[in-house]
Amino acid sequence: MTTVTVTTSTAVVEVIPPSSATVTTSGAATATVSVAPDFVWPAPAEFTVEGGTLGTQPTFNGPPLFTGSFVKMGSLVHFEIQVDFDNITSFGSGQYFVNLPYPAAFAYEFTAGCLHDISTSRTYPIFGHVFAGESQLRLESMDAQGNTTFNVPFEQGAPVTLNVADNFHVSGTYITSA
Repeated sequence: MTTVTVTTSTAVVEVIPPSSATVTTSGAATATVSVAPDFVWPAPAEFTVEGGTLGTQPTFNGPPLFTGSFVKMGSLVHFEIQVDFDNITSFGSGQYFVNLPYPAAFAYEFTAGCLHDISTSRTYPIFGHVFAGESQLRLESMDAQGNTTFNVPFEQGAPVTLNVADNFHVSGTYITSA
């Protein structure tokens, strides 16, 4: 709560929810208090997710089962991407990538992703790296050597051999250059 004391002849105080204010006056001063309207977040918008590999492209029995949505406020973008392998006929070769809804203003490493290996009921971390000015999110996973962990390209066989029952998702927030 904010306390405002009005000592001039008149004052206007605007309160932005969920805040509140106590207004006191002294002498002949008067105050007008107004409440700003509640802020409304924009609804998520869907976008067509494009993706593939940096090598031999995967093939599908029908359109790829990639979905994505985002919320954009000014230059700030939050995205989520889901990839289902149910209709894949070949996983291709090379590092996988998906495209963000807008190019990134800066280089980012997104760590909020997960590969679901259905046959073993295990999950594996999926990361994404985008370079400044680009929208291609190169996907990575994790490996270990001794006591050190490090990122490796996410591709068929790393971190596991993929199957059609598997799926992954990745999300993050970034500043766009668009």
